[in-house]
Amino acid sequence: MSEVPLAGGDMNLVVRVGDTVRRPPEPPEVVELLQWYERVGFDGAPRFLGYDEQGREMLSFVEGEPAFAPVPSSDEVVAHIGRLLRRAHDAQEGFAPAGLVVGHCDLFWTNVILRDGLPAALIDWELARPVTRTLEIAMAATYWAGIRIDEQLVEWGIPLERRGERLRILCDAYGLDRAQRSSLLDELVAYRRERIEQGLWRGTTPIGIIRKNLAWTEAHAAELGTFLA
Repeated sequence: MSEVPLAGGDMNLVVRVGDTVRRPPEPPEVVELLQWYERVGFDGAPRFLGYDEQGREMLSFVEGEPAFAPVPSSDEVVAHIGRLLRRAHDAQEGFAPAGLVVGHCDLFWTNVILRDGLPAALIDWELARPVTRTLEIAMAATYWAGIRIDEQLVEWGIPLERRGERLRILCDAYGLDRAQRSSLLDELVAYRRERIEQGLWRGTTPIGIIRKNLAWTEAHAAELGTFLA
């Protein structure tokens, strides 16, 4: 069968072959998570199908459209992200470490698959790792609630207005409690600092942009916090 390159990623060559996706192997713990999801019936992630003759990982092709620019950004879309993440995390009961979830940790717009204009599944799980539920929602907010610098949002068609309201919608849809909301911005700032200090950023985003996003979050934390009280 012919191989069709799939657009959207910035780190690996990923191709479609028939009803499968072929990509560089993901960490073993990611494979274990995808296999767990299949066992429990969570339908918001691809299925692991093994490895091909070239040693590439084989996954089921997830039907739908990646969230290319201009990204759909209605309040309904934001709420669906929250509900999708809640289902993904709740489906890990018995799998995730105590007190944590295995977060996707890369909720960049094109890693979210839309059906009928609404988020339905998550792809590219290669950065998945144990995190708090709060941090996963905070990282989702950096894209879907616009908790980042204006220039990136303009490029992807995300509105600059109502960031605080969109953040609250995301938290409401997921079901974060008061204590989780109170720590959300602190966890996000700490996460962004860690990425910079330890050189943990990946992909094509320049470190200068990551520093700007940290500074933006610190500068707007008090204002955003009023929407989480």
